[in-house]
Amino acid sequence: MTVTLIIGYIAAVLGMVAWVPQAIQVWRTGDSRSLSLPANLLFLATVIMWLVYGVLVMDWPIILANVVATACMIAIVAAKLKFG
Repeated sequence: MTVTLIIGYIAAVLGMVAWVPQAIQVWRTGDSRSLSLPANLLFLATVIMWLVYGVLVMDWPIILANVVATACMIAIVAAKLKFG
């Protein structure tokens, strides 16, 4: 495994972990007032595009990170839509 790939996997893990607490918090509390729907929709579009890019170039760190980030962002956007 190359240093480049190791850095990619570390970045992927950090990217995956970063949004999990936010998704859990908003669903646990039902409080999404402080979340910006436009900003979260924009970020959702961003991670979806990174996921598509990762699939097209078959880059597993990008794919893994953005599968999890997409799932978290969908959960956050859904919570924002549900709870306001």
